[in-house]
Amino acid sequence: MNKNFVTISAFFCALLLATGAAENKVPEGVWTIGPRTLPPPSAASDAMRKAILKTPAPDVEATNKLTPQTRAQWEAFINETDARAATRARSLAGKHSVTVESDKMGGVNVYRVTPAQIDPKHKHHLFVYLHGGAYIVYSGEAGTTEAILIAARLKMPVLSIDYRMPPAYPAPAGINDVVSVYRQLLKKRTSASMAMGGSSAGGGLTMASVHRFKELGLDLPGALYLGTPGVDVTKTGDSRYINEGIDRILVSWDGIPFNALKMYAENYDLKHPYVSPIYGDFSGFPPTYLISGTRDLLLSDTVRTHRKMRAAGVIADLNVYEGQSHGDYLAWMDLPESHEHYAELNAFLLRYLKN
Repeated sequence: MNKNFVTISAFFCALLLATGAAENKVPEGVWTIGPRTLPPPSAASDAMRKAILKTPAPDVEATNKLTPQTRAQWEAFINETDARAATRARSLAGKHSVTVESDKMGGVNVYRVTPAQIDPKHKHHLFVYLHGGAYIVYSGEAGTTEAILIAARLKMPVLSIDYRMPPAYPAPAGINDVVSVYRQLLKKRTSASMAMGGSSAGGGLTMASVHRFKELGLDLPGALYLGTPGVDVTKTGDSRYINEGIDRILVSWDGIPFNALKMYAENYDLKHPYVSPIYGDFSGFPPTYLISGTRDLLLSDTVRTHRKMRAAGVIADLNVYEGQSHGDYLAWMDLPESHEHYAELNAFLLRYLKN
């Protein structure tokens, strides 16, 4: 394997999954970003401030140079990233005594993720999980990390869909896989007993899938979870600009994120609701829980989605955490903010899911 792309993969995995804080300390915790300086967030938890103190300021130029240029380079990058993420997921499952079993449903690979104990309140509920990863990484076990965390913290059974992705399978393959699994689930349980969601691309795919459910006349899930969802392939929204070089996870829209999503969209117009679900019709959407952070490159995506849902009369609960970059509740899952987030999500689901 090309040594440069092993480095790329390791770097990207650190960005998107961030198993721990970087070792290089920034003096006094102040980041220098172009002409700007940014101190650690004074209103965040002590634990988050300490984690940020150990994290070097993101480097936009260096990060964007890591973007693969050929299909072979993308595939090497994907394989290395997935291998690291799968190891992390297995470790997390063991730590929380969560069982992860592979299966097939409607011809699609899925993972049944079951906690050691199920909360009696969730006895008849199911969380249908769609993983993130810019629609290109985290296939197989690699995509079960947050599903495991949801199962453990909510004490709720989870079904994680291992949907197809580029380079081999651009849109709408992923949506079609979600539809296939969901149709099978509807044969055995009520739609109102199911939550559906995920983070980043998983949040975007959730929205696109619900648009498709509506087109097909399917009963919609009882509630949705949109964790800092990627909802627009175009570079729209203030935070794509303001938080460039501030979001320690994504760093910049113009490198790997945009190029990966262009590959996912392939022949679709970039504003088609299947690839940019913000441009769809939100009328009739289920109650939705949304989360983002003040340093998140996709904060505007989350805020725009919330406003469009509210304009359509949808129950939508927006949660924005101080100092968080993209998906920090998953990257730094031991911090108080992460525990608070999943507790809030659990309360929301218990409020709206039915048996």
